[in-house]
Amino acid sequence: MTGLLPPTVLVIEDDPEVLGIIRAHLAGAGYRVLVATGGESGLELARTQPVDLITLDLFMSPVDGRDVFHQLRADVATRNIPVVLVTVADELASKMDAEGLVSKPFVGRRLLAEVRRLVSLS
Repeated sequence: MTGLLPPTVLVIEDDPEVLGIIRAHLAGAGYRVLVATGGESGLELARTQPVDLITLDLFMSPVDGRDVFHQLRADVATRNIPVVLVTVADELASKMDAEGLVSKPFVGRRLLAEVRRLVSLS
C-alpha cells in the first residue's frame, strides 16, 4: 500500500468499455485507479507511479499484453508488482507466472476478489 492513500491499481486495457467497467468496480470498492489504454503507456505508468497491483489485458496492439508482462517482470522497478491477467485466453494465461487471473467476460465481484486477495484496503 502506498502510505495513507488507498491501494493503487493500474489498469492496462485497450477496450474502452472493459476499461470503464474495471475502473468503476475498483473505484467503487475504494481503490485508487490509474488507467492506460495501451502497453507502452502502461509500462510508463508502472515505472513512474507508485502502483500496488496491475490488471493487464493480454491481447492489445501494438504492444501485446504478453510482451508487457515480460517487460514488467524483467524490470527491477516493476518485477514485484502483482499482476492480475484479465483475458479470454485462460489456457495461455495459466502458463504465465502472474499472481492472478480473471476470465473475460468477467463478473465484477470475481475481479474484486482477485484484487483483494493480493492487495488489502486496510
